[in-house]
Amino acid sequence: MSVPTQNIAVSLTGLTGDFGDRLSVIKAAGFDRIELDAVELSKQGDLRLAESLLLESGLKLSAYKEFKDFTGHKGHVIRYKMQLAQANLKMMAALGCNLLVVTPSARNRTDSDDEIIAQLRALSTLAMLRGIKVGYRPLPWSDHAYDYESAYRLVEQAGNANLGLVVDSFHNLTDLNIDELFTQVPGDKVFLIRLSDFAMSTLYTLEDKIEVDHHQRLFPGEGGHSSDLTTLLRNCQTAGYQGDLVLSANDDRYRFSSLETVIAKASQSRDWVLSKLN
Repeated sequence: MSVPTQNIAVSLTGLTGDFGDRLSVIKAAGFDRIELDAVELSKQGDLRLAESLLLESGLKLSAYKEFKDFTGHKGHVIRYKMQLAQANLKMMAALGCNLLVVTPSARNRTDSDDEIIAQLRALSTLAMLRGIKVGYRPLPWSDHAYDYESAYRLVEQAGNANLGLVVDSFHNLTDLNIDELFTQVPGDKVFLIRLSDFAMSTLYTLEDKIEVDHHQRLFPGEGGHSSDLTTLLRNCQTAGYQGDLVLSANDDRYRFSSLETVIAKASQSRDWVLSKLN
């Protein structure tokens, strides 16, 4: 099985420049889809103009990144987050985006896993009414969804067909054995795979992982973990993964380069990924 070029998206995270210019340059580079960054969208000020630019660009939306710090709260906090989720889902439906990426809180403030499962079930039920899937992305610094096994256990018990996982290669490279991923999670319950690399060979502390996650992600093929990424891509094929692959990079050096230079790197990365799949 090969992944066609149009199934590879680029994330808006880490790209500098005017919102409309970014969309135009991405489109001109031959990409037909993006991962929409919620923070970047909120920075535009005029949300209606940003939505108009997105629709006019013709770019498809692989995912909406991301509804952060969702599971693990209680009381008025989780009620507020559910209200916020409804607003996000309404906007996503208007934009034609059908995958919401959700992350857990770092610290679980609920009394049991049952409450977390109920939160995931409630969110995915709301999303289902709008034809939207929910992709739960575990974080190594969360105390209840810290790897794919723990996150999938919660997803599986929630039991909603439109609730699955988002796989982030960064966490695979730092915390997990890539060969074990699809023995823990069925391929059809992985809704998105985010691909990035980094230069350091090993990250020993949680602080290092958070720093690299936020500021030192490189495009696939540019870092020191090409062999592991190749293994992940081939395991995806074997498992029958059918979703999009998102190229995600936010290294600080990209922020001081021109938009055209960074998108050229993204295009080279796309070619590298395709060479491993075909």
